[in-house]
Amino acid sequence: MEVSPTDKPEQYDRIGPKAKVIANSFRRIADESTHELGITGVQSFLLGYLHCHRDQPPCQHDIEVRFNIKHPTAAGLLERMAERGLVVFEEDETDRRRKRILLTKKGAEAAQHTKDSLDELDARLCQGFTPEELSTLNALLDRVVENAKSAGGRCRHQEGD
Repeated sequence: MEVSPTDKPEQYDRIGPKAKVIANSFRRIADESTHELGITGVQSFLLGYLHCHRDQPPCQHDIEVRFNIKHPTAAGLLERMAERGLVVFEEDETDRRRKRILLTKKGAEAAQHTKDSLDELDARLCQGFTPEELSTLNALLDRVVENAKSAGGRCRHQEGD
């Protein structure tokens, strides 16, 4: 039995479940688009981040903050990517305790492929929106992210990423 918009329980109007549906859909489509490369959607997002920050390579802590993941999760993710030849670690010149994460040639090629796939996916998700609507949507989503941070969650979105 299909639920009509007027019969929907109040919980369907909450942001959390909608955000979860969007995130799950995005992750599934990203996984499908990167499967041929032997990488996961999460790895593709990380490759894109590393590609955007190749002039100032991040360290593992930067990855943890940007992707809102815990230390063991980030360490395992980066270890698997290094095993596949996508990234290498380089000692930080200013702090020898930290390792900077650099893309290999293979990683850079995978990053470009995934960027193209994710750009296509983003365009599909934005179909039917006017530029003004997209601007409003992005501003509203930024406010939701900020509200999530102030609500005590570990959500740590960084401007410009």
